[in-house]
Amino acid sequence: MSFQDIVVYLDAGANTVGRVRTAADLATRYRARLLGVDISTKAAREGDSNDAALAIQQRFETSLQGMNVNFTYRKASADARTPEELFSHSADLLVATQTNPADSHLSNSAVPEAVLLGSGVPMLVLPAGWTGEKSIGNNIVVAWNISREATRAVHDALPLLRTAQCVYLFVFAPNYSDDNEDVQDMKAHLERHGVKVILAGWRDRGETDMTSALFANLDREDADLIVCGAYSHSPFSEAVFGGVTKILLSNISMPVFMSH
Repeated sequence: MSFQDIVVYLDAGANTVGRVRTAADLATRYRARLLGVDISTKAAREGDSNDAALAIQQRFETSLQGMNVNFTYRKASADARTPEELFSHSADLLVATQTNPADSHLSNSAVPEAVLLGSGVPMLVLPAGWTGEKSIGNNIVVAWNISREATRAVHDALPLLRTAQCVYLFVFAPNYSDDNEDVQDMKAHLERHGVKVILAGWRDRGETDMTSALFANLDREDADLIVCGAYSHSPFSEAVFGGVTKILLSNISMPVFMSH
């Protein structure tokens, strides 16, 4: 299993350069085809952003010249709303950026959240201001809670997990123990896939919430990527992960690999 087709979303905003740089790095690493999808809005072709919107294809193609990457450019309709209209279905990975209030009017509002929740394809969500100069996937924290979404994320992320220097399996539960059967089962499963796993569980004693515990772990483990499930309106997931999807899509300062 590997990434064969990667979609990177393009717009006239300041985050596109770093986003393309990271997507190209992944496409090179996994010898994948890179599809750049222009998701500019009608507003992007007005006023000061017009020149940047008109130059999106040229800048995308120029940035990839000389790299050993098979790439293609597509332009989505300004009225596109469905994952299909945004070219997400024929892909193994989507690359987007958190919504940035400063230039959110320049790109389709369905990206990232609606496409992530509706496409069935995992998404790498980069933080606003990401330059793409840092490599990702050396030290990965997997947020694991035995849910369908978390299970999907772990398996979708296997190409990254296999090549990581270390993968920290983070579990937040009142009865957490390294010896718990379900924890050991997942650790052994990942190790059979060639993943180097360290258990990084947190026993929930009611003193903190899951998100705070996860962020504390990120600092402790010097992580550069989070892998987790993307949760929508399930009462179970809201009780377990407490709105962490919204937080990770808007407030985290490192890349997040999410599946729904």
